[in-house]
Amino acid sequence: MDYAIIYPADLDEYDWYMTGKKGWIDVTVRWDGGEQLLEFYDPVRLGQSIEDDIRRAGRFFGRNVIVVPEVTEAAIEAAVVALAARDFVDIAPNQGMAGA
Repeated sequence: MDYAIIYPADLDEYDWYMTGKKGWIDVTVRWDGGEQLLEFYDPVRLGQSIEDDIRRAGRFFGRNVIVVPEVTEAAIEAAVVALAARDFVDIAPNQGMAGA
C-alpha cells in the first residue's frame, strides 16, 4: 500500500533531537483512501499529557495517539509501516465502528 508521512516541517538533526526530548510530534499520514493527523508520543510524555488534559478538562483524554518507544523518525516510520500492513484500519475514520 502506498502512503506518505508528512512531518510538520523539514526537520534537521537538531530538530529531531529536540522532538525526542519533547516526547511528542504531530504527523499527518496519507494513504490511498485516507489521511489522518496522528500524535506520536513516547510513554513518559503520554502519561504527562493525559494527566494534564484530565486536570484541565476534568473528564477524559481523547486523541489520535500512537505510542512509540521514543519519538524518532525511525520509530515513527516503523509504526507507520505496521499500520500500512493492516491497511490503516487502526487509524482510519469510521473503521471498525459498524453496528456500534
